[in-house]
Amino acid sequence: MRQFNVFVEHEDSWKLFGTFKAEDGETALKLARSSKIELLNMFEEEELPFVNLEYMEVPYR
Repeated sequence: MRQFNVFVEHEDSWKLFGTFKAEDGETALKLARSSKIELLNMFEEEELPFVNLEYMEVPYR
C-alpha cells in the first residue's frame, strides 16, 4: 500500500481533504469520494458528482 494526499477544490482554492492508503492514486480518489459525510460538510449533495479532486503520492520516509 502507498499513501496519497487527496486535495479538494473548494471556493476557488485547493485544500487538503485527507491522506488515504491505496494501491494507486485512482483508488485513493475513489476512497475520498466515498467519504460522503465529510464532503457534505463542504458541498451540497447535488454538487458531489462535480467535485474536483486531485492526488499526490506521499513518499515513505
